[in-house]
Amino acid sequence: MTWFNYGGLIIIAVMMIPNIVFAVKHKGGYQNTYQNQVAQILEQISRYACMVLMIFNIPYTWIGFYFSFAEIIYCLINSLLVLGYCVIWVVLWQKAGMVKALLLSIIPSLIFLFSGIMIASIPLTVFAIIFTVTHVLISVKNAIPMATSVKMNKKSIITITSVILSFVMAVVCCFGGIAIYGQSSFAKLDSMSALAMINYDCTNKNNKISIAVIEDGNITYHVYGSAGKETTIYDYEIGSISKTLVGLLCAKAVNEGKLTLTDSIAQYLDLDDTKYYPTVERLLTHTSGYKAYYFESSMIGNKFAHITNDFYGISRTQILHKVKSVALENKDYPFVYSNFGIAVVGLVLEKIYNGTFTAIMNDFMRSELNLTNTQVAKQSGNLDKYWQWQENDGYLPAGAIISNVQDMANYMKIYMTDSLDYSANTFAKLKVINANKATYERLNIRMDAVGMTWLLDDKNDVVWHNGATTAFNTYLGFTQDRKKGVVILSNLSPNDKISMTVIGAKILTGDNSLD
Repeated sequence: MTWFNYGGLIIIAVMMIPNIVFAVKHKGGYQNTYQNQVAQILEQISRYACMVLMIFNIPYTWIGFYFSFAEIIYCLINSLLVLGYCVIWVVLWQKAGMVKALLLSIIPSLIFLFSGIMIASIPLTVFAIIFTVTHVLISVKNAIPMATSVKMNKKSIITITSVILSFVMAVVCCFGGIAIYGQSSFAKLDSMSALAMINYDCTNKNNKISIAVIEDGNITYHVYGSAGKETTIYDYEIGSISKTLVGLLCAKAVNEGKLTLTDSIAQYLDLDDTKYYPTVERLLTHTSGYKAYYFESSMIGNKFAHITNDFYGISRTQILHKVKSVALENKDYPFVYSNFGIAVVGLVLEKIYNGTFTAIMNDFMRSELNLTNTQVAKQSGNLDKYWQWQENDGYLPAGAIISNVQDMANYMKIYMTDSLDYSANTFAKLKVINANKATYERLNIRMDAVGMTWLLDDKNDVVWHNGATTAFNTYLGFTQDRKKGVVILSNLSPNDKISMTVIGAKILTGDNSLD
């Protein structure tokens, strides 16, 4: 969704049909017997404001659909409400009274309010609340005189309750239907080949999936789009696969005697030595006790500015300040995948190598890993919707690298061939985490243990990591015996269709049908 909401335009157009018909049939207009000018003015202002805001989104006042399937639910619920509004208007065309007044005032109010909440529009939500209060009040006052019978009151209460319950049930059914559909989709995945999954993902003409399979030292490349196989080398955000490069640089620092994994970060950063701070090992294994991330006020601004990277503008100084303020105990905490923790490792690496993370990592990737097309915070390439970053952002280590399938295949070969004498240390088991999720386990994907950021699947003897940003999701994995490895890079949203993790695991555990 952009500044213009086509769905909102359709909703308003359909809602206006009964009003247009009424205006044609009743030249004299609507007879308003409730004389409260404040309420009438507020109702008219909020009515037209809601109609305009259903169609036009004012910059920096709305976020958009902020969870999976939000757009589907928005369309389904609003369609049901608009249909109900039109049907009730036709059925009660010749009737008057409280029931008609309540139904034809509550339903459009729900449409405006629900729409405002679903797209996180502040002005639409505010005006919808004002419209609901004033419109229902005026409609009720016009329908029934002040002396209302008990019987009519009961009928009105039943009407209001029925409308609200119907709305709630519709929302619940939408979520339930999506959940049931998701469960049935899992059953289909079991019988699908990797190639069938890839073809399904590439039905959209803009979707591109690049794959490298390494087997017995040989690399085979495959690039897929809606037209079938391609030869273009695309530039992808690799997301959290960036963390494995942070782990590898830490292994280099250990090898050079510049870092000890069991050291507290207080030995490298400007922190209070009398307070406990986690070790580098606990940060790399996500057992430090830090949360996935910590809220910063700039995240709200990013949402309303439609900057898709939530971590944009959170500086290294803010990361260090949060480290100082969070109180932890000296123990291994349960595994919590922490972007914040890896950001802190980035601060440690900056101290060790006396430079910015971007400069340090880019030099490491070029000079030692020979990854000439891989770069931190590049923010551009031959695809779309790359994350924005600022030069001093603190979360760069957690997932700011852009690369292509050839570089990532060469990167994986480093681990599979031990071409660096410290690379194997990164996937040696450091912590048993048993962080398996039911959904992943069902698809034969496991997180039994963790090394220096690498996840270990002990059942299938696989070392792996995945990555995701707003418009990209990726996977890199290899078998413990180093005989087979796979890289999958895509410009699909992590919530769009079948994830690369599912496809990668499928290929790595035996499905070679990619031709």
